[in-house]
Amino acid sequence: MVLRKYAFLIKAGGYPPAGLRTTLPGDGFNSTIFASGDIDALVAEAMAMVAEGMQLIELCGGFNDEDYARISDAIGGAIPLGRVGFDEKNTALLMQGRQRQRS
Repeated sequence: MVLRKYAFLIKAGGYPPAGLRTTLPGDGFNSTIFASGDIDALVAEAMAMVAEGMQLIELCGGFNDEDYARISDAIGGAIPLGRVGFDEKNTALLMQGRQRQRS
């Protein structure tokens, strides 16, 4: 399969609950990015993306296992669903950064 329509979902506080969507056009390839802090909006967007013919959705590292399962169930295996993950070293760095933000 030639990949022409790719999506990346971002879950993070600070984005409007309804979300923000943008498309980055390329030469024969489009990347669509959607960001929201609300999992319900993200699930709805994933379903809409499948209906629009998106070929692949990837989730940022802000999605927990429950969020991933909700989106996976919602799209029903229609297209591949990936997740960004961090190895142990980078997970430790991420946690250190979160602790510094709280201080």
